[in-house]
Amino acid sequence: MKTWSFRLIYRIVLIIFALFYGISAYPGGWSRFALLVAVIAIFMTIEDLFMKEAEKKQRTIFVVLFALVFFVTFFFVFLA
Repeated sequence: MKTWSFRLIYRIVLIIFALFYGISAYPGGWSRFALLVAVIAIFMTIEDLFMKEAEKKQRTIFVVLFALVFFVTFFFVFLA
């Protein structure tokens, strides 16, 4: 098994587990943190798969989108 395939499988398992736990145990504090972990893992996976051959404009859009989603999720998890 190559390193990139192991990272991909690990991230997919992490995303599934974090989303499942975050949604099933929603009102608790750890479940909201699990949703934040899932968001970070989703963007890491997208970046690893698609951003290698992306142009500068696509990279900029990705960074802006990640920042918006991350901070909205962070606000929801820790401040709301």
